[in-house]
Amino acid sequence: MVKAKILVIGDAPLVTGMRLAGLEHCRAASESDFQAKIEQALTEEQFGIIVVNEYLLNKIDWRLRKKLDSIAYPVIIPMPAYSGISEEGDEIRQMIKRALGFDLAAKK
Repeated sequence: MVKAKILVIGDAPLVTGMRLAGLEHCRAASESDFQAKIEQALTEEQFGIIVVNEYLLNKIDWRLRKKLDSIAYPVIIPMPAYSGISEEGDEIRQMIKRALGFDLAAKK
């Protein structure tokens, strides 16, 4: 079993908080920089989870967004802004369903 790392890509508040937790991080200076960092992270197999700023994620090009929505690995986790208000992020249940291919909470 290969250990996967967690990468955090986002603005200063998100990156600072996660850096204090000891996670690898990349601070994005702009929306285009954010998109470039995500594209780069997708090429590196060492990252199993990529935590991203939800606001910036909603600003990326539609082609990259479509790609992110169709992949199961790495798992992309959008984090709301430091205000704590989520804009359009997937529910955790939906992310797990996409990653595993089935719904853990489904009743049979």
